[in-house]
Amino acid sequence: MLPPEALYLSIEFAQAHMTSLNDLTTAYTLYQQETNIRTALDLIRQLHLAGKAEDAISLALKWSDKAKEPIERAQLAYYMSCLGMLAPAEAMLEEVLPQIESDDETYYQIRQELAIVKYCLGKFHEARQLQRPLHSSRWSEVWSRLASNNRDNSWFLPHKDKVLYDQPVAGKTILIGSEGGVGDLLQFSRYVKNLQQEGAALIYCQTPVAVQGFMANSGLPIVIVDSTFGGMADCDYIVWAFALFTRYQQSPYFPPAAEAYLGLAADYVLPVGIQEKLAERSGGRRRIGLVWRSETRVRHEPFRSMDLQELASLLASADADFFSLQVGTLSDAEKQLLEQFQVVDLAPQLRSFEDSAHVLERLDLLLSIDSGPAHLAGARQRPVWLMLAQSCDSRWYDCQRFTPWYSSMRLYRQVELGDWSSVVAAMSADLSH
Repeated sequence: MLPPEALYLSIEFAQAHMTSLNDLTTAYTLYQQETNIRTALDLIRQLHLAGKAEDAISLALKWSDKAKEPIERAQLAYYMSCLGMLAPAEAMLEEVLPQIESDDETYYQIRQELAIVKYCLGKFHEARQLQRPLHSSRWSEVWSRLASNNRDNSWFLPHKDKVLYDQPVAGKTILIGSEGGVGDLLQFSRYVKNLQQEGAALIYCQTPVAVQGFMANSGLPIVIVDSTFGGMADCDYIVWAFALFTRYQQSPYFPPAAEAYLGLAADYVLPVGIQEKLAERSGGRRRIGLVWRSETRVRHEPFRSMDLQELASLLASADADFFSLQVGTLSDAEKQLLEQFQVVDLAPQLRSFEDSAHVLERLDLLLSIDSGPAHLAGARQRPVWLMLAQSCDSRWYDCQRFTPWYSSMRLYRQVELGDWSSVVAAMSADLSH
């Protein structure tokens, strides 16, 4: 099915027209040698990837009136969107969209990007009106081609007439295909019950290995399958998580779940090593989990993740015991900081998201960037404070502190892109209370 980096992480729709440069130094050198929109766009891209937000924003503003061709303006608007320059990106995309209707691929991607920008601006209904039709069968051949490795969508074409859009599902067999990351699956799995309420007879759900156990015990009416699932031909309809979102989510102001919508196995046993580490810190102080970076590549990196050093003042001042749930290889600097602030590292013993879910049940709070564990905490109604970059995923709309997605979640947004100081200061102040 679709690769994790498929749609909704926003494809750079002018890649076929642009020269890809190897690094920032090369991009800067070429820009100085031949200053034009092509080299400017390449330099903006490299500045963004290098985390140099101020320079990237300055250069984007400089070229906003100089980019003339629709594809150039669309590419610049995309970079503006990624840099949190939402108002100028919206205006530019709205200007360009009618000019490229004859090119299905470009039109699809620009319309999708405009929807993303409008969600970020809090214009939910305008965004949904743009995005919803893109999930119809009319566009299925286009998005499946764009999202497939080497643009080979031969896996999909025999089933393109099965794309679920607005058809009734009573008595039907549905396959929810793999799309996006674990966080997307956890967030949008809430719509499985909508399919059930409509009368779906059987619902298959493609699920990554790391979350299969958790989803199997979640209480949802689904049959877990993986990416090798060969029963597509026997399904009546195929749908993806974001299409379920636009099918069922007709307003941003829906009530948050009154209780956890994903369950846990009552007899689950955590690894002994985790149990022992949790038991060692049971002196009555608050127990707080930490996730500060992501291993996955999305449009908001490198700004979505943070350096653990940014949390040093909070770790030093908070009256709490801290536990790292940060998976992946830690740097020497990270290991030193964990040791300095006596943070207990649980990650080496975490085998799956089911382990993580049961750990969260034993913690008082999770501090996390926008990541799978944050959605896991929200879906389980565990307290979670979400650290958001100034340019963040469109699902958070323009909400400042609270989100309709999860009643147990509080948002902390950067004031300036790349600067976490205001976020850490606000969380430190709230923890002191």
